Amino acid sequence: MKFKLIFCLFFLAKALPSWSCQRDTIRLFYDINQKELTPAHKVTLDSLSRFIKDTTVVKIHGFADYLGKRDSNFTLSTARADLVKAYLQKLHSKSERLFANGKGQIDASTKAHSAIGDPFNRRVEIIFARPALPKPALKKPIIIVPRSRDTARLTKKNDSVYTRINNIGGRNVGDSISFSELTFQPGRHFLRPSAVRYMVALKELLKAHPNLKIEIQGHICCQYNGKDGEDFDTRKFELSLTRAKFIYDYLVSEGISPNRLTYKGLGSKEPKVYPEMSSIDQDQNRRVVIVLTGK
Repeated sequence: MKFKLIFCLFFLAKALPSWSCQRDTIRLFYDINQKELTPAHKVTLDSLSRFIKDTTVVKIHGFADYLGKRDSNFTLSTARADLVKAYLQKLHSKSERLFANGKGQIDASTKAHSAIGDPFNRRVEIIFARPALPKPALKKPIIIVPRSRDTARLTKKNDSVYTRINNIGGRNVGDSISFSELTFQPGRHFLRPSAVRYMVALKELLKAHPNLKIEIQGHICCQYNGKDGEDFDTRKFELSLTRAKFIYDYLVSEGISPNRLTYKGLGSKEPKVYPEMSSIDQDQNRRVVIVLTGK
């Protein structure tokens, strides 16, 4: 049976009688002395608003780095949190479940002070607490995979991506190629519809070159501790792994021998961009890397 690509909006089940919290944390980063939301911040908050349900408690914590005076940094951290709360209140009526506070400045580590401060500590953390779900409540409509001739037509519009895919065979064993274009839905291991064509192109390359062997490596954004993110579908902290496996499963279902494929999740261990200051930076880290392991 052919493997089917699936796409849906995530939604939460109704509250359970006992409150056993699961948490997701999203971070927004700021320039020095900045408190206003940037367009990139608003895009992130707009995408998060659909996950706020009647049973969701949202805690918003503002932080500042060590630049400036401690009192003014506390005021700045509070303003950052309050502005995020105000924006989410406009998007969702259940404002009584939104809580904001400022945590003040985070002192410098043992490293020498820098004139640019610490970009990671100029942030707001948005924490979603919701009832534990025994099973993910997800709908899975089908996305149609492009036919080969449709994919061939698309190559002209996406030369740079297809060139990188088609050039894998000319690389040396051990070489890696990063594909941030293989984009996934936030918090899930399903590709966005716009990225499906690239996975199909990878399949066609492997069929055309039957001696090629690859490893599929998954990476995530929005984390800095090396750990993996939570997969909304499995409810496990294995998001980079399940994203890599998603591509692996598709290739196997299309006739590529599993003996030619391996996959692994690297979590947030190898970010391309640090710290992430925009949605573009996040897209650079939310990526798949293909490593040539044999030819």
